[in-house]
Amino acid sequence: MTIEKVAVFSASARPGLAQVRQLKAAGYKVRAIPRSKLHNSTLEGTEIVPADLNDPASLRRACTGVDAVFFTSPTFTEVPKAHGHMKALGTAARDAGVQRFVYNTTSWHPDKLIGVPTMDDWYLRSKTLLETGVPATIVRPSLFMDNLLTRWVKPYLLRDHEFAYPHKLDLEVSWICLDDVGRYMIETMKRPEYEGRFIDIGGPQALRPTQVAELLSEEFGRSITYRVITPREFGERMYEVFKDVCGTTREEYVSALEKHYQFKNVANPFLVPMEEMMKRLPILPTPMREWLHQQDWSANPKDGI
Repeated sequence: MTIEKVAVFSASARPGLAQVRQLKAAGYKVRAIPRSKLHNSTLEGTEIVPADLNDPASLRRACTGVDAVFFTSPTFTEVPKAHGHMKALGTAARDAGVQRFVYNTTSWHPDKLIGVPTMDDWYLRSKTLLETGVPATIVRPSLFMDNLLTRWVKPYLLRDHEFAYPHKLDLEVSWICLDDVGRYMIETMKRPEYEGRFIDIGGPQALRPTQVAELLSEEFGRSITYRVITPREFGERMYEVFKDVCGTTREEYVSALEKHYQFKNVANPFLVPMEEMMKRLPILPTPMREWLHQQDWSANPKDGI
């Protein structure tokens, strides 16, 4: 198997941009399929191909002539269409002769239906992809450090000096940055033994939310307090960000996220034992202190989702 060119879907979003960066750094040719026309310097000098997840013919064209596909399913937009999108893209990649499809789920999910709407939805997305017959690897990250830069966290850090999240105080999380997710996707893409497998990945540290607040305080040079918000409050906050694109009612959306974090606060799939994975794959994940120091923490009304 020789992979030289990789198509990155959702290339204009944070996960996709990180994947493009890491693919370029590793010497691969990149075809970017962005969902936004906003300019981003990461995509400069990259082949740009338009495609629409609702248009199977455009997906086939986007997959033709590449050796691999990286896909991050939009987590909060057009949710009711997600399974159809997954089937269409997996089929297009298979029919185009793609050698490897690497799917970033954006979150852990179980290996069966459990009655939690978000968990069941993500399980079914992966199941749908594998049923297309495309040679796929499913990468299930713990939780993104980059969430701290989003509209549902960063403004509260800057304005209220508060890190507010629906994690109970003793919840340990293996936070991982998106660039490291991209590096793991590349490494699994190169290895035939990862075809058809589910790979759980996280960062190098297990951090309680108060420890994250301490690292933020250190970075900002002022005290950042951790505030536990209820899963429902978090769902309401997220709905205000995504209400124009999510495709569901307020109550459906908020209730789903409420059940999501109620489940995760008990089961804690955020904690990923990385020792064995780090032995198998030559990647040293980025510690949060180092990642925080690399970010732009200035207030920016144009900050992305």
